[in-house]
Amino acid sequence: MATSQQQYVGVDLDKNGGAVTDAVVEAIQQDNPGVELVDFNIYVKVKAPQRMIIRRQLVEDILGRNWDLQELHMVMASYFGFIEEWDEEKLVIRWSADES
Repeated sequence: MATSQQQYVGVDLDKNGGAVTDAVVEAIQQDNPGVELVDFNIYVKVKAPQRMIIRRQLVEDILGRNWDLQELHMVMASYFGFIEEWDEEKLVIRWSADES
């Protein structure tokens, strides 16, 4: 059953992160349907309906260098949703902690 209001999850990324922030945004856009960006000059809000995944390998491919997913802490000002998984390969954020 469809709901009338879409539930979003996402991250707020510090634009001072430069190439890393740009690569994370691009990776999110490639891996997640329905992504929306809101530019607040000093940070960018990246949101997706229901679920978002950030994969280390894709960010590395875009950056052209090794990238540790823990580096996300350097540019991620905040997030919204529930962190379902965060390991060395990917970060998964969902709208509901009990969603399957």
